[in-house]
Amino acid sequence: MTDQLPARERYISDIVRLHSTLDFRSLPDHVVGDPLYVAYDPRDELITLTVEDDQLPLRYLNGIMGFRLVQYLRLGWISPQLVYERAVFRETVRHPEGVQNVHTVSLCTRTGRIRGYISLGCSQDPVSLPFDHPDRGRFSTEVAHDIDLLTRFAADGMSTHQAFEIKRFVRDLDLPPGAATERVPWHLLLGLGRVISASEGRMRVMLGDAKEKVAIRHFRLTGFDLQVDRGTSPWLPETDIMAPIYDQTVNAVPFVAPVHDDLGDYMDLIEEYLGDGPDGMTLVGLVSAMTARRTGAYRMREAS
Repeated sequence: MTDQLPARERYISDIVRLHSTLDFRSLPDHVVGDPLYVAYDPRDELITLTVEDDQLPLRYLNGIMGFRLVQYLRLGWISPQLVYERAVFRETVRHPEGVQNVHTVSLCTRTGRIRGYISLGCSQDPVSLPFDHPDRGRFSTEVAHDIDLLTRFAADGMSTHQAFEIKRFVRDLDLPPGAATERVPWHLLLGLGRVISASEGRMRVMLGDAKEKVAIRHFRLTGFDLQVDRGTSPWLPETDIMAPIYDQTVNAVPFVAPVHDDLGDYMDLIEEYLGDGPDGMTLVGLVSAMTARRTGAYRMREAS
């Protein structure tokens, strides 16, 4: 084991260095077809794209999956030993016919570096099955927490290709503290939210797991009525590359929520915050506006 450590450390260092030097400035020119969403923000020097798997040429998909891997490695949420033993250099994604994973990425237009990323993982069911079907595939959150998150939403017209798992909500760890860095997650949420709200029923339910004081707070602010199932004991076997993510003092909790009709209105608030410049809406103002809207929407539902 001692003899392996230097080799392992060199391999991990090489992977981190490799993915820290990749330049994605030409990615927008190589997307297959029209992106699901694209926006340029000159103030933050960012272009944000949302695309499906098959819209990304393999070299760009590998690079984006490498960014995911490196950020989680640096956070201690992926096993460096298994990465070394299996010669992993990027995460992998796959999808059945009829549905795809969705990737939202914010790129620095000056350096070409990825500054933030979030994805929607699709079901792996070859055929879309009812939420309460005994043979439906479980999403990774359901497996890790040993829980069923979808049966509660079983209804006519609802099936697994309409459910998506929010995954890898991550910012480049090399970004310095500051207002521009604080805005990166909102660029990602805006891209993702615009695509969800425009999906015309193709995206009906969101699920995943996250820490309550971090990502879950962001998702609630965008109006999602999250059902959080506390008290689980998430676990993955040591043979799973992601096992370390559940070996923490504070673990993520599983959540699920239906897509709500006024998601686009929350996205309008984010767009106002991102687009107004230094004299416009502050982050505190954005949070206050979103909270007020969410409270008002809740009261209207209660009254009806």
